[in-house]
Amino acid sequence: MAVGWCLIGCGFIASVRRPESRTARLLVDDALQKGKGRADVVNAAEVKVTEPGARYVDFLVPGLIGMNLMGSGLWGLGFTVVIARSRKLLKRFAATPMRRSHYLLSFMLSRLVFLILEVAAVVVFASLVFGFTVRGSWLSVVLTTILGGFTFSGLGLLVAARPTTIEGVSGLMNFIMLPMWLLSGTFFSSERFPQILQPFIQALPLTALNNVLRALMNEGASLSSNWLPISILLAWCLISFVVALKIFRWQ
Repeated sequence: MAVGWCLIGCGFIASVRRPESRTARLLVDDALQKGKGRADVVNAAEVKVTEPGARYVDFLVPGLIGMNLMGSGLWGLGFTVVIARSRKLLKRFAATPMRRSHYLLSFMLSRLVFLILEVAAVVVFASLVFGFTVRGSWLSVVLTTILGGFTFSGLGLLVAARPTTIEGVSGLMNFIMLPMWLLSGTFFSSERFPQILQPFIQALPLTALNNVLRALMNEGASLSSNWLPISILLAWCLISFVVALKIFRWQ
């Protein structure tokens, strides 16, 4: 009986001093009823369940890979072309039989070497430190990252097709990348933005790349089930390269 009065007193003190007074009274009432021999029909218990791919690091790693591909494609190719133009090196190629398409395509293909190292470094680090696991097909992940690398390489060539100074190409690159940094869901979901902005957000190449990588790595999805974002990446890749080829100049 003394224990019961002590529990009641504790519940009263908790209800006065703490905002969780209702919870305290319910706990005290439950303890008293169990002490009197109450038999529960159903035993309720709290079980912590962790869904595969539900951690924030699982969400973050594909976004970091996508952002890394965007940065290396735009900055790596854009700066290289503009520096060569500012130093009058491209004028020499104009007198050679080499076509503009061969020159631009060689830059895009050269990114494949760095592409493998960039993606491997992020995935290996996340696997060793955070236990990150790729649940989908590695072949699908590799093909998607190659497509993403080509897409942003094409954008980098498009941005660098005309500028003659580093300041000029830097401004254009920041203008292109800033919306994708903010809206494409690298650090938080792009679905948090207003619905009226979603068509524009989903059409961005980084959004499409992040969505495909997360579906492949966290959900084990197939490429065929992500045909829409893959089509968006293909469209950006082809259009940017074709336009860059049309407007590119050696001088």
